[in-house]
Amino acid sequence: VLNEQTFAIMVLMALFTTFITTPLVTAFYKPARKATPYKHRTIQRRSPDSQLRILVCLHSTRNVPTIINLIEASRGTRSRRPVCVYAMHLMELSERSSAILMCHKARNNGLPFWNKVRPESDQIIVAFEAYQQLSSVSVRPMTAISDLTDMHEDICTSAEQKRAAIIILPYHKHPRLLDGSLEPYAAGFHTVNVRVLENAPCSVGILVDRGLGGGYHVSASDVSHSITVLFFGGPDDREALSYAARMAEHPGIKLTVVRFLVAEAPDARRGGTVRIVLDGEELTSDEEFLVDFKASLLSSDSIDYLEKEVKGKAEIVAAIKEHIRCNLILVGRSARCDPLTERTDSPELGPVGSLLVSPEFPMSASVLVVQQYNRMANLMSPSTDDPSETPKHPGYDSES
Repeated sequence: VLNEQTFAIMVLMALFTTFITTPLVTAFYKPARKATPYKHRTIQRRSPDSQLRILVCLHSTRNVPTIINLIEASRGTRSRRPVCVYAMHLMELSERSSAILMCHKARNNGLPFWNKVRPESDQIIVAFEAYQQLSSVSVRPMTAISDLTDMHEDICTSAEQKRAAIIILPYHKHPRLLDGSLEPYAAGFHTVNVRVLENAPCSVGILVDRGLGGGYHVSASDVSHSITVLFFGGPDDREALSYAARMAEHPGIKLTVVRFLVAEAPDARRGGTVRIVLDGEELTSDEEFLVDFKASLLSSDSIDYLEKEVKGKAEIVAAIKEHIRCNLILVGRSARCDPLTERTDSPELGPVGSLLVSPEFPMSASVLVVQQYNRMANLMSPSTDDPSETPKHPGYDSES
């Protein structure tokens, strides 16, 4: 039996608990606070001095040297333009990866772990942690273990959570050690790349790794790379040039920009006619962007800008061959020109990217094919499991 005093105390405690719960949860539950807005989804932006966030993906330790050299080039030299890199090791879920997960859990729980061979993910983590100690770049390694059919969701979700401006994916082929020709690494990763291109919340780059920097990490003081941008016009080409312009801030990098222009009278005798298709709005955006870019040339002696008039596919191919003796080539995925190859098994790379990875176009330069983020294109593009049905992504969104 409760007396009046005990009953009054219980009522007061109930009221106190009711009123104090909301302020306590708000104060201590961090996710309840307002999330930081996701502003910079592209490298081309109105505030170039803001932090650049990059999500780089790797298939194996073989990708590590090239990725680190690419990060080193991306950081430029301005301290007010910081770089934050998230390095994600992509692992297909299998019985072996499940065993690795169990071993990690056992070791974290203090149980004995007798296998002294360091797993590949640990090797990648150690490599990036060592690079972070030697540079001013913030690198946060992580591992994604999932089925290939769902891996693109992990990549896109991580990019959204980390507010990345660009996702860099490894190409599903790597060069052979004997002759340098490209051979498939894992067929499933081809579909992963296509699905990321369709659903990414930011810009995307597909890196064809041919050993940027010679296949080993080059220190900041020893960086000496030549980079070429093939510019046909359109948002993807502008994004590629924006990325290259940032790299050109590094004192050890020489940048060459080649802009392709169609002559007024196409001549079928010069390898067939060619079209560079740009509407009025895109052409205006290109011209405004290039005006700003040319203005930066006045303060830099490490950038060369060239314009090439072409009348046929043969002339385009010949002009490209003149500039492939470099370390890295950047191209836009949806370059506004006709296909330059008769057939390709990588249509997601676009007309120029497909040419640069074709067997009849041997070279030693690595290639980065860039797609600029576009909100409307991502909302309207249908999801497909067939890489040969890759949709195009026209448009531009500078700061969504």
